[in-house]
Amino acid sequence: MQAVTASLAVEYSGLTVIGHVREHNEDRLGWVALDGDAPYVTPASEHALTQTTLVSDLGLVFAVADGLGGYGGGEVAAGMAVEAILTQAQKGITGGARIPGILRDAFNRANHEILDAAISGRGGRKMQSTLSTLVITPGEAHLGHVGDSRVYRRRSGELELLTTDHSQVMELLRMHIITQEQAIEHPARYALTRSVGGDITVRTEIRSERVEQDDCFLLCSDGLWSNVTSSEIASALELDVAGACRKLIDLALERGGDDNATAMVIRVREAGQRLETPQGWRRLFS
Repeated sequence: MQAVTASLAVEYSGLTVIGHVREHNEDRLGWVALDGDAPYVTPASEHALTQTTLVSDLGLVFAVADGLGGYGGGEVAAGMAVEAILTQAQKGITGGARIPGILRDAFNRANHEILDAAISGRGGRKMQSTLSTLVITPGEAHLGHVGDSRVYRRRSGELELLTTDHSQVMELLRMHIITQEQAIEHPARYALTRSVGGDITVRTEIRSERVEQDDCFLLCSDGLWSNVTSSEIASALELDVAGACRKLIDLALERGGDDNATAMVIRVREAGQRLETPQGWRRLFS
């Protein structure tokens, strides 16, 4: 386990709503401190808007999952995905493994647990979920991602999408078969090419970045990002974290609210600092 010279501190807020059309919420969100108590996962209802400061010496984990409604048991799959990723990440850090490896193992565990639950009748027979996870450790940010939920970062006024949608329409865009304009209303825009629980193995997108003071992250489901623009996201992330969540959710609801919508906003107040791990022969004498 890598030593740190300063603690990490963030401001956090999260909100998930059913919307105007769906009968129940298949989105889930949750968080855990790697050196803290048991994970917090939202119940299957509208989550009360909160704002809190979280502090950790080891790191903090945030996750958003969106169950696939077309297969039944989506809310079960999403809840299991978030619970598994948070629990496994917290267990993995005690073994001294690096965060990317911990994330990969945690996604595999979430995938296996959902498959096992589907086979044993604890949910829909083909239940699946998206899953996007942000692990912030002192000095670093690590992403694990499967599906079409998203993670954005606003830094120094610039917004960047840190994840890639694992969807058929995104594949068509990458191959230049369709245009951005055609993608907006394309019939394949909701068809995923990867999901947690969809196959015996899962291909997890992993990304690591440095983290800086005042970085602001947004984790969200497609019910949110499909109804707002990038400029609206960037503008909302200038607000306090609770205000940003409420602003974005309100926009999604005003524009139809035809899907569950979830927003998690995390602003880094103290980024902390990681000590470099000794390399080569020097590591033997550290």
